[in-house]
Amino acid sequence: MEMQTMVVGLMVDPGLSRQVARSAAGDLKQDLSDHGDDGHRWEVEVGEENLPLTAEGDIPLMDQAGELRSRYGWDFVLYLTDLPRYHDEDPLLCEVSATHRAALVSLTAMGAFRLKAKIRKLLIAVIHSAREGADDYPLVKTVQTILGFKGARRVSRQGRGDAAYIVLPGWLSRLNLLSGMVRSNKPGRMLPALSGAITAATASGAFGVYYSSIWALADAAHPARLVMIAVIVILALTGWLIFRNGLWNKRKEIVSPWQGGMDNVTTVIMVATSVALMYLVLTAVLFGLSLAVISPGYLHSELMHPVSLLDYAELSWLAASLGTLFGALGSNFDSNEKIRAATYSKRQHERMQKADAYND
Repeated sequence: MEMQTMVVGLMVDPGLSRQVARSAAGDLKQDLSDHGDDGHRWEVEVGEENLPLTAEGDIPLMDQAGELRSRYGWDFVLYLTDLPRYHDEDPLLCEVSATHRAALVSLTAMGAFRLKAKIRKLLIAVIHSAREGADDYPLVKTVQTILGFKGARRVSRQGRGDAAYIVLPGWLSRLNLLSGMVRSNKPGRMLPALSGAITAATASGAFGVYYSSIWALADAAHPARLVMIAVIVILALTGWLIFRNGLWNKRKEIVSPWQGGMDNVTTVIMVATSVALMYLVLTAVLFGLSLAVISPGYLHSELMHPVSLLDYAELSWLAASLGTLFGALGSNFDSNEKIRAATYSKRQHERMQKADAYND
């Protein structure tokens, strides 16, 4: 007797969701065969499509599930998104419906570590739950085992048939969500868009390498003071870039102030990480320049004590701070595309704007 083929479609957003789906597709097919019954043969396909966001910030997968399954010839549709989802201010892990044979999974709610191992187990669970129904399949217990969060709970969606949410309440879940949001945005991805700022800061910082007064200041300053100066400069440039590009989320249509706060914390971490990496690159460049330009004997005569690489590092450190302050502060990102890709507020706003066009 020929076995019936069941096709699972992984619908993904660009970026992290696509990477996770493609890496997990082959393993998922094998896992379904190992955990399934002998009457079915499983296939897993990956499709890329951005579903819109409603004005309430919801992804209407269940409303689109039937059309998506028909269009792609899938038996089940699983939508993987790296956008954070919420229910009553608690992180939402997934939404499952056996009637619609569909499930939505928010990857960010799973945190930043061991994502591939956790997503394989979770996808198996939501597929079986979409087959058997959330009431008949112990999805909550499975989620608790996979993520280690004993507080995971099931919430029925009013007016949506058997559709149910799995939410993760508690401060630990929120920290896990924050780490997942940062991982999804890939800290440092904005660095290439700061090439203009790096050039300006290098040009300004190079003057510090040539001025003996800067050498004396760096030599006299305690390392803690140099650290404090660097932190102030990094925070100043971070704040400038955030407010200059309107990355601070103040939108009135935010469903929850806490949601906007999470977006803003993620944005600060992303931009600050890129600026810190820029600062390290600048310090390394100026360190190499100082070694090439300033001879140890001349530096010794100016500082009036034996010199080492530490002295070169300190003057490069201070020169990098001054270069960032006077050269990079006031500059901007080179690419708006990288800004949109790395900040949740802009991506969510664009998805909301596409809702009417998508429905048409």
